[in-house]
Amino acid sequence: MSHLKEAKGNKVTVEVQNRDVTFIAGGRKRHVIYAERYQYSKSGPEGVVIVNGLVRFADGTEAFALLEIDEMSSGEHCGTGIFLPGGGFVWATADGFGEAIDKTPAQIFPYKYRYTGKVRAGWDLNDHHIGADGWSL
Repeated sequence: MSHLKEAKGNKVTVEVQNRDVTFIAGGRKRHVIYAERYQYSKSGPEGVVIVNGLVRFADGTEAFALLEIDEMSSGEHCGTGIFLPGGGFVWATADGFGEAIDKTPAQIFPYKYRYTGKVRAGWDLNDHHIGADGWSL
């Protein structure tokens, strides 16, 4: 199943602090969930964000994703959601995640992720768990 081709352009609305935020598979959106009170850069607040991205599963297949990233702790990865082919979306913490993406745990884990939206990871922008190729370490 081609997750990328079949999911591109799909939309999902995520509730963030009692506000609906819409993301598009293949997009580059970054939305601040929680802004660190004292950490504002000239380009805006930093904190915990949801950002568009890609996931490369253990079996080598890729899918469009939403990634929860804590920018204030060197870019810690806090959560992952996958855009489903043909529409829909599932968080990796949901019951039935493997069935929803039609994969076994061995086909899923360990997976790598890549941001497609902007991430400002803490004080040291070079310390955010991403290799030179843009994929997580």
